[in-house]
Amino acid sequence: MENLSGESFEEFSKKIETAFSIYHKISKEVLDNFSQLLWMNPEKALDQLISIYDNSLDKVYSDENGKNNRCFVEMICGGPHEAIPSAVYNSVGTIYPFLDRKIKDNALKKILSILDGIRYDYVQFSHISYIKEPTLTSDITISRPLYWPGMGEGENLIKKYNNLFCDFKSEGIDKNGIFNQEIVDSDFIVAYSFLRNDFCNWGEEYVKIVNTKFLERTINGIIGMRFAKYFRLKSLSEEEKEVINHEAQDPNFYSKNEEKLNEILEKRISDEETRLKELLPKSLHGKIEEKILQKDWVDPFLFLDHKSYFLKSNIERCING
Repeated sequence: MENLSGESFEEFSKKIETAFSIYHKISKEVLDNFSQLLWMNPEKALDQLISIYDNSLDKVYSDENGKNNRCFVEMICGGPHEAIPSAVYNSVGTIYPFLDRKIKDNALKKILSILDGIRYDYVQFSHISYIKEPTLTSDITISRPLYWPGMGEGENLIKKYNNLFCDFKSEGIDKNGIFNQEIVDSDFIVAYSFLRNDFCNWGEEYVKIVNTKFLERTINGIIGMRFAKYFRLKSLSEEEKEVINHEAQDPNFYSKNEEKLNEILEKRISDEETRLKELLPKSLHGKIEEKILQKDWVDPFLFLDHKSYFLKSNIERCING
């Protein structure tokens, strides 16, 4: 490869600058066009998700002569700039809560096929941390726990506003109880942070003004991330039990461990509910119980290539502490 020094480096820098200058233009096109297609025909639109994602990035990274520099830029940077990926994911996010579980799973499958091809830490901080919809963020995290970026954005905002909710509210939340998109990247991460009393004392104040539908989805996302795996292990099919026995090379593996497993799962669910009620405002405790009963989240093992192995290993982890 030619040395990136002198003139060649300057030329390369100009190409990168040009690419950055059109990110937001292309991302707006994605948001406008893809979002419209999703509302008109979500299944058809989701079939095009990968091609829209790739074509948009190819367009950004192609120079005036048609040379595509995407591979090189992503190799150097670890992945694409967040503008276009976030536009794709957030387009899906606008309609995601209204989809049935089958179409949601199809959307997740498409998005995970993108994320699984990128280094996990880049996924955390340049992909997931820009997704606004709570139920989409949580379903991705349930499917791939390693992709959860943490709650740094919310913690940093709390510190920035010196723990004064009134100051943040005046700048960061509109009259409909929705975050200012110029201030907040991930609505879910920030909302979750504001609700947690181990981070701040903003919870009850925030509950009073937050958009109620958004709050419902936020609680649902929190519940899903904390409980999905436990409830899934409690509801194994007979066929899955046989597959687990085969994986363990013991025809009685599941039956020998079933009673202990269920006792442990019941205790973990109970402990998790207790802990969550300690963390979240009292006004939401009824919602916690309601969302646990609904169990509206993705199957955490659905998109794993070696499902039987992961089912067995999760059972072993439970019973062995």
